[in-house]
Amino acid sequence: MIIGVVSKEDNHEALSYSAKVIAWLEARQIPCLIEDHLAEFTGHERTADVWSKAEMLVVLGGDGTLLRAIRMSAERQIPILGVHMGYLGFLSEVTENELFPALEAVLRGEYARDERVMLEAALMRGQDLIIRQHVLNDVVINKSALARIFDIEVWVDETFITCYRADGLIVSTPTGSTAYNLAADGPIVHPDVEALILTPICPHMLSNRSIVLPNFQALTLIVTSKKASDNIFLTLDGQRGYPLEVGDKLIVRRGSQRAILLRSPQRDFFQVLRSKLKWQER
Repeated sequence: MIIGVVSKEDNHEALSYSAKVIAWLEARQIPCLIEDHLAEFTGHERTADVWSKAEMLVVLGGDGTLLRAIRMSAERQIPILGVHMGYLGFLSEVTENELFPALEAVLRGEYARDERVMLEAALMRGQDLIIRQHVLNDVVINKSALARIFDIEVWVDETFITCYRADGLIVSTPTGSTAYNLAADGPIVHPDVEALILTPICPHMLSNRSIVLPNFQALTLIVTSKKASDNIFLTLDGQRGYPLEVGDKLIVRRGSQRAILLRSPQRDFFQVLRSKLKWQER
């Protein structure tokens, strides 16, 4: 098995621990590919492209680093073992102390594969396709500055839902329900549920609440009003941003790709929730 090592670039702790992972793999003569910034940090020669050659990825960092790795590798659906080195992460559930036992278990075949549904977001400006991308967590429309609300028209398939007046709108997967959606008071949804979660950010009407929809339906979001000074952006998985104009149409549907996350079969979703959200603690 060819293992790729991916690390947060500006985190010295993650880079240092990545060097230990590389040494561990080399000691066992396991083929290893690394990113260029890791090669520079460790003094290794640059290897072949991680995203096109690796058969498994070890990703060290927070959820942002894992989302970057998923975006870069989603087309090949490379299995990923995420090692949590950030402040609060729901995707990277292996800790530093658990890493090497977890790697040994993976190499023995003693692991669980979680296939997570991804969304496909397509931004249309008139007849032009601006961007099409798969996301694991969420698609977000919001403001970059100023505290003015704007209007977003929402349709599901051919059915009109409503026109939200809010600071923004989140379309989340169940996996992403514990990310920005949770911070915006949206529901926690088990990752095996086939759903789309629509959550307004600080809506003008208190009656505007989150809606959970079946993910075989397509959502269409249209920015119908904004002031010339407003900077409204589309953000995909917190990784890439695009400025929006009035009339832009964002179409979000269940994607064809899946993210494959490796985890211990002894650790379930609710155990992660209890740990991360400090449930049952006073």
